[in-house]
Amino acid sequence: MVKQIVSNFKVYGDFVDAKPYGNGHINDTFLVTLDHNGLNTEYILRKINKYVFKNPKIVIDNTVNALKHIKKKLKESDEDNKSKCLMELIETKDSKYYYTDANDDYWCLVVFIKDAYTVEYVETFEQAYNAAKAFGRFQKLLIDADINKFKESIPNFHNLKSRLNMFDHAINENPVGRVDKVKKEIEIIDFYRSLSDKITRLIENNELPIRITHNDTKINNVMLSKETNEGKCVIDLDTVMPGTVLYDFGDMVRTSTSPVEEDERDSSKVTMRINIFEALVKGYLEELAEVLTDLEINNLVYGAKVIVYEQAVRFLTDYILNDVYYNTSYPEHNLIRTRTQIALLKSIENQNDEMEAIVKKYSKTQKRD
Repeated sequence: MVKQIVSNFKVYGDFVDAKPYGNGHINDTFLVTLDHNGLNTEYILRKINKYVFKNPKIVIDNTVNALKHIKKKLKESDEDNKSKCLMELIETKDSKYYYTDANDDYWCLVVFIKDAYTVEYVETFEQAYNAAKAFGRFQKLLIDADINKFKESIPNFHNLKSRLNMFDHAINENPVGRVDKVKKEIEIIDFYRSLSDKITRLIENNELPIRITHNDTKINNVMLSKETNEGKCVIDLDTVMPGTVLYDFGDMVRTSTSPVEEDERDSSKVTMRINIFEALVKGYLEELAEVLTDLEINNLVYGAKVIVYEQAVRFLTDYILNDVYYNTSYPEHNLIRTRTQIALLKSIENQNDEMEAIVKKYSKTQKRD
């Protein structure tokens, strides 16, 4: 199947093999190797999940628009970009950036980035700093992009009010009888509902600038240079769309600061590592302190709380609905994920003052410099 799909793209060489790549929850991804006159070339082939992305064409269009804008900005800036690169989408033989198979599934092919690596888990200050700086730079390069060229690839993706409505609906429907198993978790979600009030007000009153954001700022979505360990390229642009930087920064905190995986069964091991948080703030604000508004900067910690809470809501909603959205490995997988998010949220709340002080420190330093 993969061989046939790849044959529809403008690539050269004999098909060698294809193997699953990465550990994402959403899309099917393969590392494809072709042999062209004895030289192996690698590509990443991805199928866009139609359940998650109802209109895959929007995903492609947003990605293309973002890459074209960044490429133009880099060309105009005359920067030394030897250590930086961009994702390179491969066209099909009919000059599209996607191939549609007999099942109406959308496939994209991108050049595999050489001399770079990804990490699944943040272990050091340097890793967190380099990833945050890369995401900040990505955001900065898109700061003046025409927002009208971008559409929501997932409507209401970070609409917490909408997520809570879906959560309530799932409880009422209770399709497979799981509600009774998660009464404690439901109570905790209800306890933190007020987190949605402020973000709803800020957005509905147009107080927060709507920018082009990545919306999936895990460290494994940054390719790090094998030579320098710097962030070389931001990847996985499926969720690039209009949003607020609070979401992007918040998701970095959510995915990078805990010392354990998000499906760690022992939630007592979950904590928000303050040194990793400081690395994220330092890297992110080195790129963005001069362009973000004071309101955005002053609400970065709040954004972390919102995103962690939102993810707890999403995991628990999916668990109640019998795991229809996220890939799971066992029946309680989404419930375990819910519990780790709740533990992380509590840890963030306990360290709120120190986190706010760190943001204040680096925002003043960068603006002064």
